[in-house]
Amino acid sequence: MEFKALIRKDGYDVVRCMSCELVLVGNPPGDEQLARLYSFESGYHRGLEVDGVATAFHEREAAKNLQLLQRHARKGRLLDIGCSTGQFLSAARQIGWVGQGLEYSPDSSRVARELRGLDVKTGVLSADTYPPDNFDVITLWDVIEHLPDPCGTMRHIARILAPGGLLVLKTPNVDGMYPRASLRIAKVLGFWGHAEPPGHLFQFSAKTLTLAVQQAELEVVSVHQQRIPISYSFGAPKQWFRSAKWAAYCALFVPMAILGPVLASGDDITLVCRKPA
Repeated sequence: MEFKALIRKDGYDVVRCMSCELVLVGNPPGDEQLARLYSFESGYHRGLEVDGVATAFHEREAAKNLQLLQRHARKGRLLDIGCSTGQFLSAARQIGWVGQGLEYSPDSSRVARELRGLDVKTGVLSADTYPPDNFDVITLWDVIEHLPDPCGTMRHIARILAPGGLLVLKTPNVDGMYPRASLRIAKVLGFWGHAEPPGHLFQFSAKTLTLAVQQAELEVVSVHQQRIPISYSFGAPKQWFRSAKWAAYCALFVPMAILGPVLASGDDITLVCRKPA
């Protein structure tokens, strides 16, 4: 396969496959480095141990995700993969979903079990983690971009999803208006806000994510164009003026991030998929 270099960030090479157009980290971290990355010791989700600003942000995102799910699915057996400390699972449980979670980080999964009382396993999805045809709905909220083997995970998901069941995937959209426009000047600035290696190993578009889903013999029901919260991508408005250079960057790209979903080009996408009955 042939790859095109897009940008180097924090020592990692972000490249695009010239065949399938998937954007990925060309020199990904190893297993030990990933294990350290997703720990409270490294700072990952450290603020979610207790109530605070970080928890409030994730709870708002969980509420939005649950609202989207409710538009497509009836309450049933739910698996949230990459459930972190359990904000989404807690919200789903409160309205009647029977939910389980799977979380890679031992620290985050411990909080989900001990502080929230949730049924959460620690680890990664494999062929024998759950029995086949076991869940009515499986969700991955901002998770698939972190997985070393997303296509393999899709195959495992297809196996454990009940016939007619739904898979809901949300991930940053590399082909959104803001990511595409900002990439054009990324090498000049030495900065591309959309790529976040080494945590984000892959950058999907609706096209490449659909391809991964279809390879697992799942059908795409709908695609939702959204935007990543402006405060996450650019900081609070008072931070936009911390320097003349950053103020100019925000003036140019904040409007694109806001208008993207309206023009079917958001910097965040959600795919709703179905396993054939």
